[in-house]
Amino acid sequence: MILQLEFIEQRRVPWLGLLFLAISLGGAGVALTESLALREAASSHVQRASQLEQALQERRRSILQQQAKNDPEKQRQQKEQAKIIATLRYPWTRVMASIEQADANDVAMLSLSHEQTTGLTQITLEALDTQALVRFVDALNEGGDDGGDVGTQNKPWYIASYQLQPQNNPQTVKGVVLSR
Repeated sequence: MILQLEFIEQRRVPWLGLLFLAISLGGAGVALTESLALREAASSHVQRASQLEQALQERRRSILQQQAKNDPEKQRQQKEQAKIIATLRYPWTRVMASIEQADANDVAMLSLSHEQTTGLTQITLEALDTQALVRFVDALNEGGDDGGDVGTQNKPWYIASYQLQPQNNPQTVKGVVLSR
């Protein structure tokens, strides 16, 4: 019998494939480092752009403030806004509380108004007689809260004018009461 031996062929190292793999890995590494560098540069550019945008907004704001200070129309609007805010902050609750405390059956309130420019509060009343009108004003002044500003005198409410209404039956008195 003849012996036949079969030998396994040894594989040859694929130098060409390994070279291609090494070049590919090197290229991927270079691409990764470039990508990271570009990402870092982009973030620094975004940060710089946001800083410039903030500086631009601050500069615009300061320019607008300078223009607002120099613009007479804007100053007029600001004064009007301040008047409106002061009107809204008027202590209506104190005025109404003093009126409610002074409530009398023989006096009817026709109108209540406040003039912000002069600071006067005006109540138009109709009473059965002058004594009822005087009692109502005294009751307003006796109340703890006054309708006037801080630092007013002891009696902030006073009768500014009154008029007898003879044509009415019974005769009535129409009066205007102001606060100082």
